[in-house]
Amino acid sequence: MEKYLSNIMKLNLRAYLISYALTTIAMSLPHAVLTIVLFQKGLSLSEIMLVQTTYSAAVLLFEYPSGLLADLYSKKKLYVISRVLLLAMMLVVVFTSGLFWMCFAWFLYGIGNALDSGTLDADIINSLKQTDQTNRLSKFISVSNQLDFVSLLVGSTIGSWIYYKIGVNFYFVGIILVILAIITIVPGYKEGITNSVTSEKPSIVSEIVSGFNEIKKSKGLKIMIALTFSSQFFFQAHYQLWQGLFLNKGLDKKNFYIVYIVFQLISLAAYNINFDKNKSKIRYYIPLTLIAMISAICLLIFTKSYLFIAFYMLLIFLFTVVEYYCSVLFSTFVSIERISSITSLRSSIGRIASICSMILSSLMLTKINVLFVVIANFIISFVLILLILMIFIKIRTDSASNILK
Repeated sequence: MEKYLSNIMKLNLRAYLISYALTTIAMSLPHAVLTIVLFQKGLSLSEIMLVQTTYSAAVLLFEYPSGLLADLYSKKKLYVISRVLLLAMMLVVVFTSGLFWMCFAWFLYGIGNALDSGTLDADIINSLKQTDQTNRLSKFISVSNQLDFVSLLVGSTIGSWIYYKIGVNFYFVGIILVILAIITIVPGYKEGITNSVTSEKPSIVSEIVSGFNEIKKSKGLKIMIALTFSSQFFFQAHYQLWQGLFLNKGLDKKNFYIVYIVFQLISLAAYNINFDKNKSKIRYYIPLTLIAMISAICLLIFTKSYLFIAFYMLLIFLFTVVEYYCSVLFSTFVSIERISSITSLRSSIGRIASICSMILSSLMLTKINVLFVVIANFIISFVLILLILMIFIKIRTDSASNILK
């Protein structure tokens, strides 16, 4: 029986990773030329920001409810539905133009991404935990994230090349890839192979109450969710403003594709760290990481050219390591029964931080230089992480003191 489960899990993992890679490549095809595509569709820069806001609103509205549905019903069905919505989004982009239809397309895109949250990845994590393979969680998360960055790199590179050959019709390449991703999952993935079958499902209300009670009782979950919120101020400032920042520092825009590739390689390196082998040293790495973070942030103000780029990339590495470690710990803390809903809730809270960062940045950009807007976001992220860790250390110290008494 154990050998059978092991073989099924391997097949599931293979099917999931192939489907995930195909979908990520499809979604990243327009990444390097998205602004140009939306200009072609008749949008202005301000309207493009509205389209992106529509996407974020859709994710925020649907992510937590989708997690509840994934815990109560079929993770595989939700995963497939999310891919169907992605297909619909691509067809809308190809065959329509104008602000309304682009907002509609990105709203579908947001719902699709929300439905995908906490589905088959959560099912695989549950399978590993139920078969006493918790030590493989960090490896699974690491491989998934490495595959994500490689697929993003491949997709954006291919997309930027074929767009100038066939125009917006390059979305048909994405449509084919998504169809292949669905075909890979439908017959090739066996859902819930380690779950016991129960005739009764809890109601959505009871699932919400149970989820919040679980978070309330788990200090670890609260810390990981809070750290997710904090790190988004860094990542949103990085994702949205790095090009403007590097232009401000005099970097030639023709070299941006090289910078983008280096970003992906840095992220790959961060997700390649084996935390299982370094558990005993984590307590020493945390203060060193915090010191390196604040030092690099300060040095961004005073350095130029290559030194500036070096310190900026060091920050990407450090914050990515923190985010990766939080994901590993979160997957060990969260229960099997509510993994999807709590994962989606964590992501939604991160999305709130992202929106706060975007609003704050847009307001500051009207008053101050882009460099100081980016640094302000980085400092907010660092200070929040520091405060959360200090609270966590205080709680642990107080608990130890109470035990001694």
